[in-house]
Amino acid sequence: MKINDDNLIRALCQKDPAAIEYIIDRYGPLLKAVLLRNLCEYSERWEECFNDVLMALWNYPERFESKKSQLKNWLCAIAKYKAIDLLRRERRAARGRVALDDSQWAAIADESISEGSAIDDSLEELQKLLHCLSPADQELFARRYGMEQTVAEISAETGMHRDLIYTRISRGKKKLRSVYENHGGE
Repeated sequence: MKINDDNLIRALCQKDPAAIEYIIDRYGPLLKAVLLRNLCEYSERWEECFNDVLMALWNYPERFESKKSQLKNWLCAIAKYKAIDLLRRERRAARGRVALDDSQWAAIADESISEGSAIDDSLEELQKLLHCLSPADQELFARRYGMEQTVAEISAETGMHRDLIYTRISRGKKKLRSVYENHGGE
C-alpha cells in the first residue's frame, strides 16, 4: 500500500513501518523546525525529541481526530508538546545541578585522573547497567552514545533500518530507566 496523508493513520494503526518513513520524509523538516523553535537552550536534543514524537505517533495513532484537526497541525502539536515535556524534565533536573566554571571543571578532571579507581568503578557500574540489554542493543548504545554516531551512520554501517534503530534505542532507554528505578538508583 502506498502511504499518503489519506491513509497514514490507518497505516500507523496497522503498525506499517512505511508510515513512519512517510512521516519522516514528508513532515520531518516541519517537525524539526517546530522542535528547534520550542526547545530553546536544549536545541541540540531535537533528535531525541523527534524520536519521542515518532514513538507517540506509532503507539497512539488512534488519537488523531480528523474532524477536530488537520493531520499537519496534529503532528506539529505533538512535536510542540514533546518539546515542552523535554524542557520541563531538563529544567526540573537543572534545579539540582550546580554550575561550574572552567577552573572548577579542570580541578575535577585532575582529581578524577588521580583517582583512576573511581573511573573504573563508574565504568563497571555502566557496564552492569547496560548488561540488562541484549548484546546487539549494547552495541547500538555504544555506537550512538559512546562513539556519538548519528542514526544514519549506524544504519549505513550495520544495514539496520533507521526506524528499527530508533525503536531499539527507545526501548533500551525505557528498560534502563526501569532497571535503574527498580534498584533505587543504585
